[in-house]
Amino acid sequence: MKKLMLILLFVSSLLFAVNPTRAMLYSAFIPGGGQVYNRAYVKAGIVIGVQGYLVGSTLYNDAKVQDYKKKISATDDAFLLQQYRDGRDEYRERRTSDIWWMGITCVLSMLDAYVDAHLQDFEAEKQKLHLRFEDEQLQLRYHF
Repeated sequence: MKKLMLILLFVSSLLFAVNPTRAMLYSAFIPGGGQVYNRAYVKAGIVIGVQGYLVGSTLYNDAKVQDYKKKISATDDAFLLQQYRDGRDEYRERRTSDIWWMGITCVLSMLDAYVDAHLQDFEAEKQKLHLRFEDEQLQLRYHF
């Protein structure tokens, strides 16, 4: 009976305890996954929205680059050729910028999930800590 109770206690602690590394890995592989794991649903929505926008923008800019490449190969006019090259270069730079921003938001999302998982029990720990200012003294009490 004692073994069964210990096993149930261990399994329940695994189910309800938040693992920071797991939160970070979820966030690395699934946009907003670490935030959902930490039960920070508003943050997850923001991360999903931002990364979804960046993916869509990257695909759009890539399609424009491919379109300009086709136009470049189909024209002989020097003026149009230069305009098409400028357009291709502009959309290529936008695509590259979007890819960088996707990486940055992914890293920030992973960092947020990791820190948020570490601070999951912050409110409970904060109740144990008392800070008092009296005259010119500072007292710090911690209750176990």
